[in-house]
Amino acid sequence: MILLISVDNDTMTDEICTWLSYQNKEFVRLSENQHINKVFFDFKNNTFKISIGAIEYKLEDFKSVFYRNGGIYYNAITGEIDSNLVDFYNSELKSISEFIYYYFKVNEVRVFGNLFTKEVNKLEVLLLAKSLGLKIPDTYILSELNDLEQIDISQTYITKAVSEMKPIVVENDLYLNYTHEIDLNNIHDKKESIIPSLIQRKIDCLYEIRAFFFEKQIWAIATFDFSGNVDIRNIKEKEKKYLPLVLPLEQKRKILKLAKKLNLKCGTVDLLKSDKDYYFLEVNPLGQFHQVSYYGNYQIEKRIADLL
Repeated sequence: MILLISVDNDTMTDEICTWLSYQNKEFVRLSENQHINKVFFDFKNNTFKISIGAIEYKLEDFKSVFYRNGGIYYNAITGEIDSNLVDFYNSELKSISEFIYYYFKVNEVRVFGNLFTKEVNKLEVLLLAKSLGLKIPDTYILSELNDLEQIDISQTYITKAVSEMKPIVVENDLYLNYTHEIDLNNIHDKKESIIPSLIQRKIDCLYEIRAFFFEKQIWAIATFDFSGNVDIRNIKEKEKKYLPLVLPLEQKRKILKLAKKLNLKCGTVDLLKSDKDYYFLEVNPLGQFHQVSYYGNYQIEKRIADLL
């Protein structure tokens, strides 16, 4: 039996499920609308069971697990209840989920995906990548604008979030913190203090690379942007072109070493290719790989299903 942990409307998990069905493999998928409604753990007799809908499963029945994103969900509380009790209830469920993950780990269940490492710190990753020999753009964190005097302002720079992008809604308007180009000449002599912010030298690149790594394999595509926008997420699809790409062996080796150091079993890596170098930008443990699979014609979903 295969257990998949995902969120609803995740197209990549949908396609993996399609391949599993085609291969006649038994599987169950946990998501917001397919959750655990009953647990029974008997430590005396080593019996650990969960119910999903009307079907009961023993944890020992699951021989492989694929974690895509989200988490394990349980029946919601019904009726009126104090918010403090809701926090306690959620804390109890969190401990149950952590035990289930622990059970899989100690019983050597084959776990695919980042079940145990769901987030990384962007700054830690940059420092580690640099130590492993991956080139990174000149990067600065500062909280006072006059510290820009210590930076070569003749170069072009961008700024982006240090943490993950968080949508902000103000008076029904949605704001997203995309990467933006900034002109340091207009602000370097100001005295204001600001929230600690990431400033990075803009790389004149030939194309951007998105690579997906999974179980020591790497698939990559090159993205060509004809709009001049600095954030590829903010570009219309018709203004982008994709080509499958084979990364140099040395780049692959460094990426896999980085993944091992971060305890990541899969993820997407963003790189820039200039005339002479490859520049590492970031790694996303929950990265989307649909574009890589589709435009590279790699059928990554099938390869994952084959391993489960």
